[in-house]
Amino acid sequence: MTERDLLWLKRTLELARRAIPTLVEPNPPVGAVIARGEHLLGEGYHQRFGGAHAEIEALRAVKDPNLLPAATLYVSLEPCCHVGKKTPPCVPEIISAGIRRVVVGCADPNPAVNGQGIQALRAAGIEVLMAPDPKPFLALLRHFRTNILFQRPYITLKWAQTSVTGTLGERGYIGSRRQGRWAISGFWGRVWGHRLRTHHSHIAVGYRTWRIDSPALTARYFPGESPKSIIFYDPRRGIPAEADERFVPLEQPLLLTFQKLYVQHKVGSILVEGGAALLNQLLAADLYDEVHVLMRIGAATPPEPVEAPLMPALRWRRLRLAPDEVVWIGRH
Repeated sequence: MTERDLLWLKRTLELARRAIPTLVEPNPPVGAVIARGEHLLGEGYHQRFGGAHAEIEALRAVKDPNLLPAATLYVSLEPCCHVGKKTPPCVPEIISAGIRRVVVGCADPNPAVNGQGIQALRAAGIEVLMAPDPKPFLALLRHFRTNILFQRPYITLKWAQTSVTGTLGERGYIGSRRQGRWAISGFWGRVWGHRLRTHHSHIAVGYRTWRIDSPALTARYFPGESPKSIIFYDPRRGIPAEADERFVPLEQPLLLTFQKLYVQHKVGSILVEGGAALLNQLLAADLYDEVHVLMRIGAATPPEPVEAPLMPALRWRRLRLAPDEVVWIGRH
């Protein structure tokens, strides 16, 4: 493994980050580069669920296929070798292209692959090297890994609350019982929140929050694709009169609802933004993967205030967005 190999691998991460969750998930974001020494021959990333994988995009970008036997393929995720999906496996395409050297960021956590793609390449006489540090590549696969291992979407909980000091675990208020759209986030809080929306394929709120607040649930303050909306409702109270394809019954156990969303509707990730009852249900069921809490220091207390959920015991890190806005981010 050379310094040049590491630089080209870094480029695969940059390409993989271009993948748009609403278009790619539940597939993983993957980037690929084909280079000969310091010369780039082709590159690409997985752009759409059911579309060409990153390796194929990179192969198609190479103008002179005669250069491939002397080139190296760099890919952020182990090439796939299994069938029964929307696209054919990448390993046979790599072998037939004549590539003799492959450098991989990390192994595929999918049990249908999980090292088998690497074995198949090596069995064909191709040299395969693994990145010395797979962590940055695995970090890109958080959503995908949860999908594969737990058969459900990756779930992020997010809320904004009033605050006095912005300290970890401080209790505050999330909104008003009688007045919809009680603004807590400032400008930079909105930018941060909308950026977070672009990192998920779907966004969800409870029916009461949707009815009272009429939230747009779009990424207006940050460039990127807005997630698709989901409105959860309690089936014991009947189907809402306004129900359309966005409305989903929140069945018990909660895990069943989310597994159906993944298996039947290919929902790869969900950002749940409220209301408090829905957030508390998911927290109580330990059905989440990360939590984002925006604290607005000095924000006015709403009339008939609704208490914010209690922040769970997680590994937290703190971001300062503005003098009066702090974000706490926690992951399992």
